[in-house]
Amino acid sequence: MKKHILFVIVVIGTFLSGCEKYTFTFNEQPVLKPTELFSGYKIQDPALAVCVEQAIKDLAVTRANQLSQLNCSNAGIVNLSGLEIFTGLIIVNLAQNQLTSIKPLLYLPNLDSISLEGNTSLDCPDAQLLSEQVEGQIKLPTHC
Repeated sequence: MKKHILFVIVVIGTFLSGCEKYTFTFNEQPVLKPTELFSGYKIQDPALAVCVEQAIKDLAVTRANQLSQLNCSNAGIVNLSGLEIFTGLIIVNLAQNQLTSIKPLLYLPNLDSISLEGNTSLDCPDAQLLSEQVEGQIKLPTHC
């Protein structure tokens, strides 16, 4: 009898874990809804928006501060506006883009590793200020 109960529990658990993307209802009322990925942000730069959207999907981010890493190298990014909402970012790779300003990065308190190499038009005073804020590794363009 105990084996049958254990078997039923295992089967139900397996079924539920495989259906994590579905909404379960009882009498047409939602009982269990999957958590939705974070979408409450506005990023002006289309290339950055695509990169952030992919990172949110890959890391299953449900809140802005859960996004901890972002790899957007060689993406054609020009503008970082809107990135400041992701205060949980620790590792950011923005190498080989066309950035001129990195002001939004100055509002990310948890940054520990950032790569800005190859952004040949980057404004150096902000980059130097960022290097003072970041305790970990920072890679700046050669002209900075």
